[in-house]
Amino acid sequence: MAGETIVSRFSLKGREILSSYASYTLEGVMTARVKKGRDIYTIQERNGIAKGTSDGENEAIYIPNVKAIQSIDKNIAPLLPQKVVIKKPADILKAVEEFDLKLVERAGPNKRKWGGNACLAASTVFFQTLLKASGYRPWQLLQPKGLKTFYMPNIAFNMVCGGEHVPGTKQDIQEMFFFAMNEKSIKDVFSLAIKFFKQFEKNLVRDGLPTGTAKERGFVFPVKDNYEGLQRIQECAKQLGLKETDYAIGTDNAFSEIQKTEDLRAKGMYDMRFSGLGLKTREELIAFNATIVNSAPNFVTMEDPGSETDIEAHKLMNKKYGHRVQIVVDDAAVTQMRFIIPFLAAPKQEDRAGNSILIKLNQAGTFTETCLATEIVLGLAHADRVERFLKARKDLSRVLKDLKDVGVGSLEEALNNIKALGSTAFFSHRSTEGSSEFLPYMPLIYGSVSNKLWFKAGAPNGERNLQNYNPLIRAEEEMRATGIKTKVTNLNGLPNGVKVPVMK
Repeated sequence: MAGETIVSRFSLKGREILSSYASYTLEGVMTARVKKGRDIYTIQERNGIAKGTSDGENEAIYIPNVKAIQSIDKNIAPLLPQKVVIKKPADILKAVEEFDLKLVERAGPNKRKWGGNACLAASTVFFQTLLKASGYRPWQLLQPKGLKTFYMPNIAFNMVCGGEHVPGTKQDIQEMFFFAMNEKSIKDVFSLAIKFFKQFEKNLVRDGLPTGTAKERGFVFPVKDNYEGLQRIQECAKQLGLKETDYAIGTDNAFSEIQKTEDLRAKGMYDMRFSGLGLKTREELIAFNATIVNSAPNFVTMEDPGSETDIEAHKLMNKKYGHRVQIVVDDAAVTQMRFIIPFLAAPKQEDRAGNSILIKLNQAGTFTETCLATEIVLGLAHADRVERFLKARKDLSRVLKDLKDVGVGSLEEALNNIKALGSTAFFSHRSTEGSSEFLPYMPLIYGSVSNKLWFKAGAPNGERNLQNYNPLIRAEEEMRATGIKTKVTNLNGLPNGVKVPVMK
């Protein structure tokens, strides 16, 4: 884009708004003055952040909305710059980075003092304002010169819910996914997902089962065991004439939910109380995971194969099956660099917690920290930027110690190891997402530089889910209109070294 854009006179406030699940969340609202050549005008942007249903001490800590609104006014708004001059896309990212660094330095441990919700609302709406003022699209921010192919993320569509989401269920696994693996466009991916969802619903009606859905809009019905949902996904695929290379299956086990008590954690035991399978040792749990992985030759993803406090379970799963499946770490990593780096950086596979990381804005607490987590996972991060934020969080010494424990001598060596690993970034929302189309910015920023992008925001129904999906369709249309070819991440976008049987 020729010329420059000058953005100034920033005004920021917070507002409480309804979330999508019978609660309130926070919205950041920003106005700014924009000068382009002789044109001067005012813009306003707003972004409703995810409610954030978890209260983990290791992630960005939310405070009551009333206090968060006060924090935005008293603590955060005064930190905004006097002006931002945008001559190129990198100027946007740099301005937000400088603002976010101030938040990290001053908001307290995990943003407890100022509120992770206040920080995230401010950070995201600041980015959104600069993006709108400049006229750039998110997919242009990292666009290399002469870009010919852009990679859209592959989508995990939640089809079957269990675990804590479903009272009375006999399924310990929280979510079961359908992936479209051989479509030519992101719109085609959604078209197939719609057909699949409707066919699944027809089958439930056929069998006299309820067709209600849970938070993620996956179906809720009385399953017989942990395998029925997977079998029904395979049945639907056959009915639609899909070959095993045309689709894939995955799960979010969410196994923190079956290791709830201190006693279970201390003993490394799991209570598979939903299915009635009873107590399992860590090793027995991994053996159960193996039966799920091997239930289909096109099973590609397992998230949270152990609890958030049981890193040994994750490492054992990765040691035995990290060559077979994408092992996504969520609850243990909570989109925090201080966990992600040592979890992935070890030279030996048995010392790594997985080969993929779930990325959530609300867990990180700022836009830039979310970007840095993504760039670490994708092997794009620069050590100096990572170190700068680790120091601001007072996490650097801890990270270096944890790296030493897994045989890594420096931060730069760790980032190089992760780059060689070829891990994947799995972008996700929260169950109680607010009114926002912000989350799709994340894969749209990185699709120009990586094909290892995955995305989940529930089934292809429900307005909140569609707010996450429809921007991808619009972006694809825009890119193709400019001559950029778009592809959807497929089996080739799995972590390096992962070979599922259907690929042979």
